Amino acid sequence: MKISEILKGKENIDGAGSSKITVIGNNSQFNGSITFTGILKISGTIKGNIETTEDADAQIILDQNGLVEGDITAPNVRLKGEVNGNVHSSKHVEIDASALVTGNVYYDILEMHGGSTVNGSLIRNMGKTAGLLEKKAKKEKDDEKAEKTNNSSNFLQSIDKQDKS
Repeated sequence: MKISEILKGKENIDGAGSSKITVIGNNSQFNGSITFTGILKISGTIKGNIETTEDADAQIILDQNGLVEGDITAPNVRLKGEVNGNVHSSKHVEIDASALVTGNVYYDILEMHGGSTVNGSLIRNMGKTAGLLEKKAKKEKDDEKAEKTNNSSNFLQSIDKQDKS
């Protein structure tokens, strides 16, 4: 698809006339992290993390043929292709029926079409930063592991005391 076709409306992109558009084409593969402003339309393959600068209106559009192997961080995310990584959005995530996400999805507003697949958790930010939610979840998991370890050692100590008696 040509950029002129995107701008003329063949692909519905919010604010396309006033924003910067970056396109990763159908037969392209990009290795490494990407930082962008405006709109990033992905039809090819990206192996690396994608994030936006402090652009509150930034948007990622992952085409049906697109593949991202890494984390995505942007206020607005529209997924039609495949993501192998976590998706972090401070505003809106739209997951189309053709989308496949293997990872957690952090969102404020979620629009999920029938037939879409998410192999991970759907976690609502409720105004919080997605990174903080991940750290909190990891801390809770670590605390749970520590508690199980303490319970196991207490159990073993009680068995040792009974054997010595």
